[in-house]
Amino acid sequence: MSDVKSIRILIADDHLMVRRGLSSLIQGVPDFVLVGEAEDGRQAILMCRNLHPDVIVMDIVMPEVGGIEAIRSICAESPSVNIIALTSFPDAPLIRQALEAGARGFLYKDVGADELINAIQQVHIGRAVLDADVLSILMSKPDLPQRKELHDGHLEVKLSPRERDVLNLLVQGKSTKQMALTLHIQPSTVKQALSGLYQKLGANNRTEAVSIALREKIYVE
Repeated sequence: MSDVKSIRILIADDHLMVRRGLSSLIQGVPDFVLVGEAEDGRQAILMCRNLHPDVIVMDIVMPEVGGIEAIRSICAESPSVNIIALTSFPDAPLIRQALEAGARGFLYKDVGADELINAIQQVHIGRAVLDADVLSILMSKPDLPQRKELHDGHLEVKLSPRERDVLNLLVQGKSTKQMALTLHIQPSTVKQALSGLYQKLGANNRTEAVSIALREKIYVE
């Protein structure tokens, strides 16, 4: 008998075939337990209250109450629930809204089975998961803020001027070498600032740091 605790999963999508596909996948994974299927955001909110899932796989575009509104409501009521947002559309504002609402993951609906399984496992332990294309869209969007004042979002985070500059460049998708050239400092100094950022944000890597910064509005704008 496995000592691993089962992950309770709720699916929310207005398309029956999508729900059936996700349900079939989840029910075939050891230690995954499908607790319910919601047809829209309103139903997802109610089912979350009654079924207490660990992870919700949530479609963003749904009738009545949409995915973003549902994510915001669920995260306010049940902050321990981790949500993976799904979409068919590469829309940067929509992605950003979902992350700011509280989603810990963002994937496209054509995601592979292994990738989705891994994403569910990762968000369940508190890690952020973003599709590589999603991260690229967020970082390369022309209207991405360039210079902004630091916000105190939902987290109590105080950054040094150096960490603030590095975070700005991190959200823009700059590499360590590019950051060093832009800020006229050594790459080792950039790495030190990144280490401080990860610790203050509770992130394990760049992807998580960007996701948390966008979700909690801790970025330069």
